Amino acid sequence: MARTGVPIYDRKLSVDEIRTRLDRCHAPYHDVLDDACARAHQRFGIVWHVNCHSMPSQRSAKSSKKGGHCADFVLGDRDGTTCEPEFTDFVARELRGRGYTVRINEVYKGVEIVKRQGRPALRRHSLQIEVDRALYMNQKTLEKSPAFDQLRADITRLIEALKSFASARLEERRAQISV
Repeated sequence: MARTGVPIYDRKLSVDEIRTRLDRCHAPYHDVLDDACARAHQRFGIVWHVNCHSMPSQRSAKSSKKGGHCADFVLGDRDGTTCEPEFTDFVARELRGRGYTVRINEVYKGVEIVKRQGRPALRRHSLQIEVDRALYMNQKTLEKSPAFDQLRADITRLIEALKSFASARLEERRAQISV
């Protein structure tokens, strides 16, 4: 995580350094993700890809509780172009059911990864989930907050719900194919 106003490097990187990093890190990462999603799609006929990030909190120090003036979670599906609305709505309902505030496509709509992986017409769904850092850490000291364990438990329950969502859809698909 880069801190506002603090440079990551003590100098500008050369063009060759940037190209080397793109070739050694960026391209191989995307190749592996592309391959994993393609293999899952080939095996199951559908993919639900979730791309998680943390976002800097916009809360004031006085308002660190859930539901402050910004959202606890922002879901990005590029205005419905990378993911079926049913999946985005499911994730939003699950998070809201745990007491979190959720916005969809506000500030964070999803960028390259969801754009690259999400093709709903081909049954390839990709959703970006941004988590407000104030829910789990002190952004100045980078230490875990007392709420860290609760958020971890809630995200674990979300993952279990996502598994149930996907399993139910796969069963529906198998039933349709066998008819």
